[in-house]
Amino acid sequence: MKRRSLDESKSIDIASRTCVPVLLGISSICGNHNGARSQLTSYIGRLFYLGDEYHGSQWQPGLRTVQGELIDALAAWSGETHSSSTVQLAGRTDKGVHSVGQIVLVQTDKRFNVDGVNKHLPDDIRLWAHAKAPEDFKPRYSILMRHYRYYLDTTELNLDLSLMKRATQLLTGSHNFSLLSKPDGNRGTSATILNMSLRAANEALAIDVYGISFLWKLVRKIVSLLTRIGTGELELNTVRKLLEQTNVLPGGIAPAPPENLVLLDVVV
Repeated sequence: MKRRSLDESKSIDIASRTCVPVLLGISSICGNHNGARSQLTSYIGRLFYLGDEYHGSQWQPGLRTVQGELIDALAAWSGETHSSSTVQLAGRTDKGVHSVGQIVLVQTDKRFNVDGVNKHLPDDIRLWAHAKAPEDFKPRYSILMRHYRYYLDTTELNLDLSLMKRATQLLTGSHNFSLLSKPDGNRGTSATILNMSLRAANEALAIDVYGISFLWKLVRKIVSLLTRIGTGELELNTVRKLLEQTNVLPGGIAPAPPENLVLLDVVV
């Protein structure tokens, strides 16, 4: 998969990842806050945020969200009217979930300036890179891969890591995850997990999940399932049964707490 990296004005290296300029651009004709017609340029931005103080990333009326803060900051910086149409995220994260590499698409009549926008953002939200967007880029559907990491506290857990790794092998691939996700309107329940890995260190277990797209609460329910298998509460065969749509757990799988989940990267 070819990856288009993001950059502000020159190559940068963040978390051992080098970002280089993207030269393609996209423009659209929209009305500005004075009602005049103007040509807006689309930019992709990389977004860091701590999700503790927000009701998720996606804009919701009357609630404090990451997207809502971005909309207000863009409006304050540019003097333009912004909305969820001109400030779009590549995906939503739940209340309490954090991000290092979320993607945001911004449409503005001004030359995009990350530092300028950051001055209007709270301290727990930061844009850290940007580039002009490729033509026809759609933040929800032009993504090649998403990478989540869950930090599981293992101080009071006695886990069988070999058994948990066998469970990740069963979960990898394209499956119907209806019994491991929360219903989300008319959205389908099939998804593809490209890879999973477990790494133990300092009384914590890092659970990495790579996929094209993710269903609502899928990652956190997988973490709960792996934990219960690792402690011996559930058998490995439970994974097979759930993927075969045999509901062997009538009470369902409760999602793991959100505060330990991080959206590490979104690959474009």
